[in-house]
Amino acid sequence: MKCHAAVRAAGLALALLVLLEPMLFAGQAADKIFQKGAVKPLLVRITAESIDGIKAGSAEFNPIGIARIEYADSPHSFNEGVEHHKLGRYEEAIRFFEAAFRSDARVVRHFWLHPACRYYIALCYLEDGSDLAAAEAKFRELLTNHPTTRWLPEAMLGLGRVQFEAKKYDGALTEFEQLSAKAVQKNWEEWLYRSYLWKGRTLLEKKDHPAALASVRKITEAAAGNPRYKDIVIQAKVIEATIHVRSGDYKRAAGQLRALIKEIGPAVGKEIEGGTDSRMRRTEAQCYNALGHCFLKQAAQTKKEDDYREALLAFLWTVVMHQRLPAEHAEALNYGATCFEKLKDRSRATQLRNELAERYPDSPYVRKLGTPGTAASKKENAK
Repeated sequence: MKCHAAVRAAGLALALLVLLEPMLFAGQAADKIFQKGAVKPLLVRITAESIDGIKAGSAEFNPIGIARIEYADSPHSFNEGVEHHKLGRYEEAIRFFEAAFRSDARVVRHFWLHPACRYYIALCYLEDGSDLAAAEAKFRELLTNHPTTRWLPEAMLGLGRVQFEAKKYDGALTEFEQLSAKAVQKNWEEWLYRSYLWKGRTLLEKKDHPAALASVRKITEAAAGNPRYKDIVIQAKVIEATIHVRSGDYKRAAGQLRALIKEIGPAVGKEIEGGTDSRMRRTEAQCYNALGHCFLKQAAQTKKEDDYREALLAFLWTVVMHQRLPAEHAEALNYGATCFEKLKDRSRATQLRNELAERYPDSPYVRKLGTPGTAASKKENAK
């Protein structure tokens, strides 16, 4: 995916980090716990004992209320892995997380580092999409080695998402049902809603529209008016609109999606102004992408350029406004290029394709294109 010089440079950086980490993060003390919606982090020193509170979901360390934790002894290779994951550079992220996992520096508290690395490695394989078997194996490895990890709900959801991406929808439903049961047992309200959300998506792919609608309406009925779950409620409504798209009711779907975009506008503005979270920004990007798909589906029937233009405008919003969201941004670049092609503007289509390949070389969209330097093209050249 990268030139030989870049690969050598990345390898050298990893080697140096492993050697220098004891000096780089020695002397740090307080861990930072970022609660969802809070402006300032909680400064504490998490020990092997207090981590039990996080695993058990205590009042102070309930994992459902935690946006993220920045550990004081976080190795630089781990931090680099997180940053590369945020950028959608999954191959490089995996290498950094593996280096962090191997760290033998005495100041690193492995009780948090090992499960965290295993989780992110599994997530990278899932989001990369090129080796779903590895993703499943890594999630199961995490659960086997750390059965009480605070990453438990994420790992359970990840197993379902692996089955979903592999189009094994019955298997996905089984995993999401297990997450639902665990969420009820642990009183993990958010993860119960997320399980309903993914069950809705899965049932939609199985073309069981009534069951998909029933699943997402469990969210809209139970969580309506709760600002904590506003993004999940909006995503549930996006699935409802997608059901209308699949049924050919494009006008109704587009109206719903535009209403949702208008509804969450103020919350998106607050996130941008405060710079504390990206939940609603991600939801807005998903809404715009869904709107783009709605008009693309309609255009496939009408063959009208106006429908392709409407689709293009929706995708371009995400292209311009949500560049820090790799999955949504890559999707918008890919389908925005498709719209330009349909409008016979191949120059701009090529620009978007080039940006996609440059920024997200590990993206499934790039592999499908077989762009030179991608995993797909390397496999073809090897034949």
